[in-house]
Amino acid sequence: MDVIVYYMDDFTIHTAPLLRRMPSGLPVQTIGYSSHKRDRVGRVFSSFNFSFILSGGGTYHFRGEVLPVEAPCVITQWPGAPMDYGPSGRWVHWEELYLTYSAAQMEELARRGLVTEGKPLWPVRRDTPLREQLALLFRLLEEGLSEAGAPERIDRACELLVVESLLGESRPPMGRDEAIIRTIRRHVQEHYLEHHDFDALARTHGLSPTTFRRHWQRHVPVPPARYVMQLRMREACRRLVETDQTVAEIAAALGFDDPLYFSRRFATMAHMPATVYRRRHVMASR
Repeated sequence: MDVIVYYMDDFTIHTAPLLRRMPSGLPVQTIGYSSHKRDRVGRVFSSFNFSFILSGGGTYHFRGEVLPVEAPCVITQWPGAPMDYGPSGRWVHWEELYLTYSAAQMEELARRGLVTEGKPLWPVRRDTPLREQLALLFRLLEEGLSEAGAPERIDRACELLVVESLLGESRPPMGRDEAIIRTIRRHVQEHYLEHHDFDALARTHGLSPTTFRRHWQRHVPVPPARYVMQLRMREACRRLVETDQTVAEIAAALGFDDPLYFSRRFATMAHMPATVYRRRHVMASR
């Protein structure tokens, strides 16, 4: 199962100062998300970090080795050591969520089995629980840090995110139906501006339309057409912030014949008009 986490805005949230009335013993310091991370990172950290690579790929240079990175996977950054990682090769960007912990927490992280010396990266072969946990974390963040119990819930959600990634590493390979859905989903991701006849795609892969939709529903929590719409809206968000294109030009570029229909769909999914989204996020990036 591959879940699109529909969280369009990049963010960095510092949670270290929050008061924990029921401490978990693993307070997360910072949570950050980037939907299209393009720049490589080359620096020494004072914290221990988990980077969840959700889409895309690249390389990670760790202690003299060049390790391939391909989503979904987790890479770690260790305090005091030079780190060099980021998108490369056929990937111009990747999608990343990162968690940072104080270096003083490394002993506790190791005690709980979340950190292993000499294990800088691991794949997540079965990522359904991971992405469900990620969706839960995003919901908690959207509810706000001032909510009663929010810091405690967020700390535990972050720990479970790491746990699910490690459990996902050892899960058995996906079955035939999941493999087909992943193949179709990847095709749609790469060609999301095109019209897709999902019945024809299903038959191409040896599935009847009914069987395809049953398998799709099992592995992806939104219908195929909505999945495509989410991909287009994510690109619309990027263009609104990173380009000077008008709303009508963006609508046309994303395959909408009617800019008013595009505007209505965008407002429904982003909870604000496109012009407001642009103004708010362009100003925030300056």
